[in-house]
This record gives sequence, C-alpha cells and structure tokens, in this order.
Amino acid sequence: MRTAEALLCVRFDSTYSLEELNEICLSNLDNFRSVPGLVQKYYVTEEFSGSFSSIYMFESRSTRAAFSSSDLAKEISLRYRMIPDTIRVEYYDILIVLNEEG
Repeated sequence: MRTAEALLCVRFDSTYSLEELNEICLSNLDNFRSVPGLVQKYYVTEEFSGSFSSIYMFESRSTRAAFSSSDLAKEISLRYRMIPDTIRVEYYDILIVLNEEG
C-alpha cells in the first residue's frame, strides 16, 4: 500500500436512505479510483446517529488540496444529497502509523 500523509474526513447526514446511498457510493468508485494521490477511501456510518462519513487518505497535503478544489469534490454535496447543516469537513495530518508496510 502507498504511504498516506494527509486525511480528509467529511461527515454528513443525507436525505437518501442507507441503501440508496450505498448504491450511489458503489456507482462512484471508479471516479475516486482515478483521483491523483488518493491512497484509500472509506465509506462509513456512525452506529448511533446514522450519520455518514467519507474518510480519504492522501499521499500528501498537496494531493489532498488538489482534490478539495477539484470538480469531483465540489459535486459531492449534491451527489450524496447532504443536509447542509450537518456537514462537517476535517483535515488531518498523519503523525504515526501503527502498522507500516514496506
């Protein structure tokens, strides 16, 4: 696996049901596979609130910044029917990795 140095976490509620959102996420996998510098992306749900999150792992801050200003990133809110008041975007830098390969 490639090394990741920067994370992006987008947490939100959606007007879609879990099943609908799952189908949309599956249909968008190829779009995200082609993002330069994106090492991994996780689609997760929070057990108690039902909120959704996308966790992106990037090779660097610069590849994260490039993605954040891309057309693909700008369409995410509409694509997943995010409820505006619930959107939380967080940027993290990776300091220590537990199980580093390579």
